[in-house]
Amino acid sequence: MPPRGADDITGHGRDMDYAVVPACVFSRPEAASVGLKEREAREQGIDITVGKFMYGANGKALALGEPDGMVKVIARKDDDKVIGVHILGAQATDLIHEPALALKMGATVEDVAMMIHAHPTLSEIVMEAFHGAAGQAIHQAPARR
Repeated sequence: MPPRGADDITGHGRDMDYAVVPACVFSRPEAASVGLKEREAREQGIDITVGKFMYGANGKALALGEPDGMVKVIARKDDDKVIGVHILGAQATDLIHEPALALKMGATVEDVAMMIHAHPTLSEIVMEAFHGAAGQAIHQAPARR
C-alpha cells in the first residue's frame, strides 16, 4: 500500500501519479529524469522522437564554468506528447520540474518549446531540447570531429 499523507487522513485523499515524480541525483554533475527512458519507450513499441541539447551551447552554462551536460527529450512521434525528459548537468534537479509539469499536463514538445524562457538562463537548455524534439532546433553546437 502506498504511503498515506495528511490529505488522506483528513478525508481529502488524492490519487498519486508516480509516473510524473522526478528522480533526482544530487551528485556532480547532477542528474534528474521524469517519465520514460528512450530504451523503455522503444521496448514498449512506441515510435518516438528525441531532442537533445548540450550545456556547452548555452551561454549561462559557459559563464558558470559548467559546459558539461545535456538535456534529452523523448516524445511520441504520432502526437508529439512528451513522455520522458532526462537532464545531466548543473542544476539538473532544479530544471526537471518544468518537464515534469509537461508530462502531467499531457503537453506536446511544441507547448514547451514555444514558452518564453528568460535569457540568459540554464532553463533555455530545456527549451532548446524541446525545440530539437519539435524539429525546430537552430542553436545546436557544431558536432565534434
